[in-house]
Order: sequence, then C-alpha cells, then structure tokens
Amino acid sequence: MKIAIFGASGFSREVRDIALILGYQNIIFIDKTHEGIVEDFPVVSEREVYPLAQVGYKFTIGIGSPKIRKEIRDRFPGLDYINLIHPTATFGYNQLIEVDRRVGNIICAGTRMTNNIKIGNFGVYYLNCTIAHDCIIEDYVTISPGANISGNVKISMGAYIGSNACIIQGKSFAEKMIIGKNSIIGAGSVVTKNVKDNTMVKGTPAK
Repeated sequence: MKIAIFGASGFSREVRDIALILGYQNIIFIDKTHEGIVEDFPVVSEREVYPLAQVGYKFTIGIGSPKIRKEIRDRFPGLDYINLIHPTATFGYNQLIEVDRRVGNIICAGTRMTNNIKIGNFGVYYLNCTIAHDCIIEDYVTISPGANISGNVKISMGAYIGSNACIIQGKSFAEKMIIGKNSIIGAGSVVTKNVKDNTMVKGTPAK
C-alpha cells in the first residue's frame, strides 16, 4: 500500500501516523518548498505528483488550512484521493457508509460522528471532535481538536472551527444553525447564532 501526503509539517506527520496504523508501507511527503527527509520519510517536490500516480500511489492532503487544501485539489484534480480514518474514530448507524461515499477526508483519533450527518470532501476532523445528528458538513471544512458540533448544524464550505469551540444545536432539522462559507470560529468560542460568510467570530457567546 502506497500513499503520498501533500504537506510536510506537523499535521502532515500526524496524517502519516494514521497511514502507518492503517498499514501503508510506502509513504512519501510532497512539499512545494523543499525536498529531503522528514523523520525517516522522503519529501519530494510537486514535480513528482503524476509519476507517483502512475505507479499506483494514493493521495491525501495533510494541511489544516481549508483554502490551501482547495488550492491543491484544484491544481491536481485527477488524483486518487482517499479518506484516512483512524481506527478509534466511531460512527453511528450507517454513518460510515456516508463517509465512504466521499474522498479526501482525514478523520483523526477520537472523532465521534453520530448519525444522519451529510459530509463533504476534503474535510479535516481533528482529535476528539464530535459531530452530532442531522448536521451538514460541506467540502474543505476543518474541525479542530475538541470542537463540539451539536445537532442540526450546517457548516458551509471552507469554514474553520477552532479548538474546543462549541456550536449549539439548530432549532430543527429544517432550520439549522448555519456557519457561513470561509468563516472562522475562534478557539474556545460558543456559537449561539448563525455566522455569516467570510466572517471571524470568537468569545462566549461568539461575536
């Protein structure tokens, strides 16, 4: 099993660790700025992306920034991107079937998804985050360590949820709490109302 990871910094190494647990033997980092070795694993330039694809490598994007993940995906749209799911992540009824329909997601240790959650592609679900029932998570979302997403929440494309943030439950299945596109929720914030697109909020309650 062979996988190439875009990025060669801290989160990329955490992604490498998940790949190792899942049984990948050949692991390569891809970086725009340097080549060499990181913790015994080779780092190659983006010039090597398509040659790696031709010899059967799978790909993932080990970068926390939603914007950068999207830029890489747009630059290299035809690769065999896969989900990486840590074995300690847990899922409610039929939820893993929904996850398996998507690509490029990284689901870290301790993540909990309950049920009837619609997720997108190229999301990052960091350590010990939770996503409750009837949520919608669009493409390129980052949910940081310890963040708690209550039921009936929609997190729009490119949003970044900071560590230990809490988003309270939406009013109903039909009237969800909405976190806007490309918004940023500060670490430790408690979100009690909708957040507009391209907005940063923080605090308790978040403003």
